[in-house]
Amino acid sequence: MTDRPTLTDDTEVPPGESPVNCPHCGRPLESERLLVLHEGIDHWERLDDERREEFHETYRRENDDLRTFRLKMLGVLVVVYFAFLFVYSVQMNDPYSVISLAFV
Repeated sequence: MTDRPTLTDDTEVPPGESPVNCPHCGRPLESERLLVLHEGIDHWERLDDERREEFHETYRRENDDLRTFRLKMLGVLVVVYFAFLFVYSVQMNDPYSVISLAFV
């Protein structure tokens, strides 16, 4: 099995920053965490057991972070929905006030 091809986009590095380069394909990455994820996804066959375990742990943490973010966004969406529902119910006492609110 061969490595999956990676994109060859031009990459600009801000002055004073030093990216982490993939030892397999030379792709610059922002952090060591992203390098571990990149290697696990694109260069799995080349990794030793220790690096594969590091990939699994990093992938697990990334999934936990994404799950937390999704739950927070769901909470924000629920709060916004009920805020609009509350404003709508208050304004419905006078049906013309909803129209005036839309045109203000």
